[in-house]
Amino acid sequence: MNNDFVNKALESARSLQQSVADAATKGAEQAKPLIADAVAKAQDLQKTIAEQAPQYSEAAQAHLHTAKGHLTTFISTAQDVLAKGAAGAQAGLTPLAENARHAVHQAAKAVTEATAPKPPVPPAS
Repeated sequence: MNNDFVNKALESARSLQQSVADAATKGAEQAKPLIADAVAKAQDLQKTIAEQAPQYSEAAQAHLHTAKGHLTTFISTAQDVLAKGAAGAQAGLTPLAENARHAVHQAAKAVTEATAPKPPVPPAS
């Protein structure tokens, strides 16, 4: 088990979620750098998942794949919010926060699955 991956994934997910929460409480112009930071964190987490996923169980890989999909949606939505400028930023923060929440939830499920004790293999008859 790669504890560095587990720790990095959970920390990245928490940091991403905090950046989005901070952006949601700011005015549109103040939110833009926070959104850009959240995109960078999401891209880093997505890269980490892609690099580490193959070494985990099939169930954990399924959760990691789902988390990666949510991160892709988050990144796309965030980039759209940034492109719209101040007027569109505030309206885009709610779906952005929801995408971040889904990605964090799936990453946490994957980490839980990856770190769960494996059931004993019954002896061959």
